[in-house]
Amino acid sequence: MMKSYIHSGRALFLALPLLLLVPACSSVSVAGGGRNIAPDKGFVRVLTPHRPNASAYYFFSMAHLSRKKGDIDGAIVYYRRAIQADPLSPLLYTDLSHLYIRKGDNELAESLLEKAVDVDPTYVPAHLFLGEIYLLTGKEEEAIKELETAIELDREGRKAYIFLGAFYAKKGRFDEATDVFERLVEQRPDSAVGYYYLGRVEAARSHYAKAAEHFSRAIDINPSFGSVYLELGLAYEQAKQVDKAIETYRKALEVVPHSRELKNRLATLFIQQNRLDEALGLYDELKKSKPDRLDAMTKIGLIYFEQQMFDKAAAEFRWVLEEKPQAHRARYYLGATYEEKGEFEKAIEEFKKIPANDKVFVDAKIHTAFIYERQGRVDDAVAAIREAIELKGGDAELYRLLASVLREAGKFTEAMAAIEEALELSPDNTDLLFTLGVLYDEADRYEESVNTMLKVIDLDPGHANALNYVGYTFAEKGIRLDEAEEYVKKALAVKPESGHIIDSLGWVYYKKGEFDKAVMELEKATQYLPEDPVVVEHLGDAYLKGSFKKKARDAYEKANLLDPDNEALKSKLDRVKADLGGESE
Repeated sequence: MMKSYIHSGRALFLALPLLLLVPACSSVSVAGGGRNIAPDKGFVRVLTPHRPNASAYYFFSMAHLSRKKGDIDGAIVYYRRAIQADPLSPLLYTDLSHLYIRKGDNELAESLLEKAVDVDPTYVPAHLFLGEIYLLTGKEEEAIKELETAIELDREGRKAYIFLGAFYAKKGRFDEATDVFERLVEQRPDSAVGYYYLGRVEAARSHYAKAAEHFSRAIDINPSFGSVYLELGLAYEQAKQVDKAIETYRKALEVVPHSRELKNRLATLFIQQNRLDEALGLYDELKKSKPDRLDAMTKIGLIYFEQQMFDKAAAEFRWVLEEKPQAHRARYYLGATYEEKGEFEKAIEEFKKIPANDKVFVDAKIHTAFIYERQGRVDDAVAAIREAIELKGGDAELYRLLASVLREAGKFTEAMAAIEEALELSPDNTDLLFTLGVLYDEADRYEESVNTMLKVIDLDPGHANALNYVGYTFAEKGIRLDEAEEYVKKALAVKPESGHIIDSLGWVYYKKGEFDKAVMELEKATQYLPEDPVVVEHLGDAYLKGSFKKKARDAYEKANLLDPDNEALKSKLDRVKADLGGESE
């Protein structure tokens, strides 16, 4: 079967396994036709018509028995003796070629198949298998010729169509693949398999509506064709028709009620739609299946975690670990669950058990660092992040996390040193440079802050945060205001709905004395950031300068509620109240 395409937005179409062995016992034909003899229920032998050969038949039978016993070398000996007795039998060459393929001798297998089609150009299995061998050895044009010959000789056979169509699809030659499969359904209109593969081609082309039509047609022809339902559901998923995908998977489970893959897909969609109880029901079923047991238990735990049922979540993860102590992802989830419960020491204990070579080690260390930070254990938090950095090397985000922990602890010099260390490894990393610029600003190193932000802009002219930072900084200091306006407008062009950038523009206008413009922009900013005390205070300042004292008072009162410890803001509020005296609205 072809492997299913991946849900990443871009479909893959992989060919069938090239060596689909055609059993020697399935059918025998020899040049020119002949009479049938059934020596055994398992196979049929047709001798060459001009001289039936008892010896050839005897050696063929012995080869067949040797194959059944797994004696490949013995079978090869008997096939070669059979060929000596009957050198005009294409079956013998074809059967023998299969054995050499199993032994890894593609070249000899190829020569035997070429001999088979020489002695009987109408023998379909030889053309079919030779086409596969040519594909395997990279002789693509020769392969196409052989498979087309097989199709011409047996128009209602499916294998040649499937091999050829799959080859074209794998190469991205979708029009040719479609042509092959359309020829198949033209010859066999009731071919569910033909429509199935047509659907696979369309899915590979991201034509999900067409794919769904073909898959639906395959189901109409053969409602018990279980794997088509999965492909139809996947096509609906890719087309963002989740309800149809769910309906398809449910119908499919009526046909193949024990399909683990279908249950997993359906449960995943339920989770995406936050239908967690329905997902739980499916995972409870999967939990009874040994191959899916631990995975299902892990997902049940995650659902409980999402529902904030932390005791149940922890129980599921512990059960997984009882059966498989090396299930480190489940251990990571258990640690995260303890963290949510506030059982920090238990969480740290679980995180510490995760080895450095595991994929979740770094995440475990990050969680550990956050716990230590919450506990005020800054040195331990730094050590945990350093372990993660040592494993991942120059990871910018880890260095930024390290700087954040140090900054929160008031260790600005160490925070800046961490970023500077990271920049030695990645000197043009704009995220690191921006972080350093912010740290310089907070450490009152104004010139270094602005110069660093300008370097960010030089590396990335569309870096909205750096543009805004420079513009706002100039506005705050009341300098280079025309430049400030230019920087902020560039930032706004990148992020037109950023409340902070709109606030910066309003503040630039305020500093330039353009109070009507300032009010207009700052009112807009408060619509995006109604709970930001700085933005609301800015609006109050603009109202006051625009002689809207009552509006200024209202804005200052709201800002004071949002930031009650701001003494400067209280002074502004007291002054405007005094100016208004007993005035009311």
